[in-house]
Amino acid sequence: MQMPDHRSNPSLVQQLPDDELLNRFQHESDQFYLGVLFQRYRHLVFSMSMKYLKRHSEAEDMVSYIFALLLEKLPGREIQSFKQYLYGTIRNECLSRSRQERKEMQRRQEFKYVSEKNSTFFMENDALLNLMDEPSAEELVQAAIKELSSEQRECILQFFFEGKSYKEIADLTGYPLKKVKSYLQNGKRNLKIWLESRLPDSAN
Repeated sequence: MQMPDHRSNPSLVQQLPDDELLNRFQHESDQFYLGVLFQRYRHLVFSMSMKYLKRHSEAEDMVSYIFALLLEKLPGREIQSFKQYLYGTIRNECLSRSRQERKEMQRRQEFKYVSEKNSTFFMENDALLNLMDEPSAEELVQAAIKELSSEQRECILQFFFEGKSYKEIADLTGYPLKKVKSYLQNGKRNLKIWLESRLPDSAN
């Protein structure tokens, strides 16, 4: 049996219960009905997002994200209570976003710690790294190190990031002491060249 079309009468659509709006969305694949239903609970999405994420811009972004997620997840899914399902979805997504932000903050703190601990390397490249924000600087340093030869990369990591001496590196790697010094010198030069090639346009 075909359902009556309420779209021509918005006031009637607004009066439809949650389960009817959800049923129409799922059976007719018409996001108009989900839009009406979502607008009914938009304040809930925003207030819960603010509770978890604390920032207005983040909460507004989460509102848009949740609606897009419902468009993707709801078709074909059996829902007993839209409000309960929505509540659980908001909570799970906000917790996931919060965990990601905590991991990102921890990553930045670890990078800051490494930067301070290995001040020699970062001081040598301070003029370059100051032209970038911290996440970009970290990512670029990591990417630059990966571009080095295996010998240069190994010596750079052990000398700057593990604090090992020339002799300790030579003993651990089996490279002659002169080679260790050469790998470090060439590695530092190649890192600087690579970083300079990735500077923001505004720095030129």
